[in-house]
Amino acid sequence: MPTIELGRLKQEAALLSQHFSDPPSYLRELERLLEAYSMPVNRLGEVRGLRPVLKTYEVPTPLLRQLQLEMSQLAGQDPATALQVADGLWARRSIETRQLAARLLGATPAEAHEVTARLAAWAQQNQEPWLAPELAQAGTQGLQKQHAEALVAWAGQLLAGGHNRQQSLALAALQQLLQGPGYANLPAIYALLEAPVRSANRKIRPDLADLLSELGRQSPKETEYFLQQALQQPDLDPGCRWIARQVYKVLPAVSQARLRPLL
Repeated sequence: MPTIELGRLKQEAALLSQHFSDPPSYLRELERLLEAYSMPVNRLGEVRGLRPVLKTYEVPTPLLRQLQLEMSQLAGQDPATALQVADGLWARRSIETRQLAARLLGATPAEAHEVTARLAAWAQQNQEPWLAPELAQAGTQGLQKQHAEALVAWAGQLLAGGHNRQQSLALAALQQLLQGPGYANLPAIYALLEAPVRSANRKIRPDLADLLSELGRQSPKETEYFLQQALQQPDLDPGCRWIARQVYKVLPAVSQARLRPLL
């Protein structure tokens, strides 16, 4: 791997940007740059026979950061081309290109449906657990700032009819929205969670607990009431009680005292 010189990285990223208007050329040159900085590690193969693992270039973090910065600036100037580049990055089956795809998508000032359609498809295709936060955090940045209500509506659609990975993405994206500034329509989020919490799908229970815990920190009384209603349903799913126990830990003592008999 070449010695890391920030000035050189900036220069190489800037030269690469000259190809941005021609996505195939840009993607080809980007792969050459990743190869030039790659470590001699290649995670191709299988993990205990279960699934293939994406290739990784093991490039230095400053390189990805500089590429992301250049891409974000270009995305603001040409959103349509940025979406084409993001699609091409995701199609290349490596950790780094998919990281950059999520970050570019989140930086592109596109229509909400153009972003959400890609995120839903990519979440379903993704088999690398640690890429999931990239989609939920970096991939939804533009939605959080420009289309918050559309993000909530889309998350509701995924929770109602999506696959497990898509539902996990929806829950993590809602948590990111809550952790950012300015979103106050908490009743809309509680409404989305009623059915998922009561059915308590085992694969998304931790994600439900994380989101409700964030709600509990921000709005403890409303979260207490939400849990009371869920725990008093007939034929209570044991998973619902498990979720409630996790959220219980972040609530104030007075709320815990009222919930304790139901747990």
